[in-house]
Amino acid sequence: MKTNTAEPRHFEFGFPCLDTLVRVEVADGDVTVRATRDTFSRQRKTSFVRMLAAEGFIPDEFSWVSLEDVQLHGRAVRWLVDFSWLEIGEAGGARSRRFGRGLLAFGTLAMALLVGLVATGRLAGASPEPVAIHPHWVR
Repeated sequence: MKTNTAEPRHFEFGFPCLDTLVRVEVADGDVTVRATRDTFSRQRKTSFVRMLAAEGFIPDEFSWVSLEDVQLHGRAVRWLVDFSWLEIGEAGGARSRRFGRGLLAFGTLAMALLVGLVATGRLAGASPEPVAIHPHWVR
């Protein structure tokens, strides 16, 4: 007997206006929607599921499902707020480390320069002598 164990499919969507990323996973007829933030209203969730079905990302029977119908013929649509599926690639990690090291080096040099200028009294506007206030300037 041959079992039909199809590999789970997943699709990723971005919603910049909501600052949310969404991953839709389809496995054995069940649909799991993982969003990075809880920014979808009930109406938007229903519309999104219907759009996914209309475009062929998920089975067609979910075209007329509302969120109140959690189960449809034993199949379910689950909404989760979960960002564990996001992965930072090696290139992104290396770029972040380079930026951090550069920022640390720049900050160290700028601090050393400022300390040196203050210590020698050569900071712009600094004068080693006190400024005398003329009596006519004070009212």
